[in-house]
Amino acid sequence: MSIERTQPLLAIAAVQQRPTNESAQGTRKTSGVTLQSSDAQVKLSEAQTKLVQPSSQDINIQKVQKLKEAIAQGTLKMNSGRIADALLKEAAENFQHYKK
Repeated sequence: MSIERTQPLLAIAAVQQRPTNESAQGTRKTSGVTLQSSDAQVKLSEAQTKLVQPSSQDINIQKVQKLKEAIAQGTLKMNSGRIADALLKEAAENFQHYKK
């Protein structure tokens, strides 16, 4: 059995900009924040803007700091059995939900 030689892939020389379709962009509600860079303009809805903003409720800063310190000191202990059990439980729940 022989394997044929393949041709090397050529690198992309340049990226070609596509013209934007103004009528398609006008169909979505854009009542949020407008972000603009040199080449692109992005409009976020109010809900997306709220999701992007950091919230102190989402992250326990003290717990994160303790984890960082434990990792830096090499004292962080992980219970791999507990992690595996949780992953298997979640997979089984997802499978049961998908099966219905």
